[in-house]
Amino acid sequence: MMDIERTQSHDLKCSICKNYLNIPPVLTSDDGKITKCGRCQYKGPTLNNRNTLYESIGSKLRFPCMYPECKDRMSWNEVQRHERSCQFRRISCPFWNCRDKNISFILSNDVSHFETCHPGSMHYGPITLNFKVITHHQSFIKLLIINDTPFLMFIHCLKFGETAVLIGVFSCDNRQHDFEIKIRSDTDSNRFTLFKEKVPLYDEQQHCLYCLQNICFLEHHKFSKKHPDNQQQRYELYSNIDVAAAKSLLQTENLMFDISVTERRNEENGSIISRNSD
Repeated sequence: MMDIERTQSHDLKCSICKNYLNIPPVLTSDDGKITKCGRCQYKGPTLNNRNTLYESIGSKLRFPCMYPECKDRMSWNEVQRHERSCQFRRISCPFWNCRDKNISFILSNDVSHFETCHPGSMHYGPITLNFKVITHHQSFIKLLIINDTPFLMFIHCLKFGETAVLIGVFSCDNRQHDFEIKIRSDTDSNRFTLFKEKVPLYDEQQHCLYCLQNICFLEHHKFSKKHPDNQQQRYELYSNIDVAAAKSLLQTENLMFDISVTERRNEENGSIISRNSD
């Protein structure tokens, strides 16, 4: 497999982000003057011509990471996951009051922005959330620091908590983790495991608290109001807790959510509905 820099195609860059065309779909304008990569799929202009010829050629090449500090080379199929977990990856601050300030940082080794600007969002170790607190805030972001590893967590209530609570936990490094959600009443220590799932890599184009709230207008976000055709899918990336069913199961009006993250030891994961009496 040859590095793209050593081919005649080494200058094929995305017209929008100026990175290599190495994440599908690769789309081209009718006149061939504009070509964009999958990173810019939700950014204008709208292109409908998929360049399958280039994708076929690209699948035979190795590419550099988009971050200049990184010296790794990878195949076509490895680029997207690598860039989402690269040790040099920079992300934009997910909080509303920082979105227009062009603030970015390497979350995997620098949490100083959260310490300075969002100290109330930081939590060390597993977290317990009271349902009353969740419904009071409706939607919020937490930065969980577990074994010195940061995880972004988004919480969102549907219909003021009457219907469901959505919980998403996301990582920014290449280690495999699971997150687990258990529920209990505020007067009983017996817990039921609702979800035990793989922690996905954070993708700021898809994981956005304000897209969940249907108030996001960022063009490059898949589920923002700029892309109404995607609205039906915006809850699918989160664990969805049926509030009425949980209250009925525990015979309580108040729920406690115990959320933990552990490094993965095997490939088993999935939602669990059996009782756990630990």
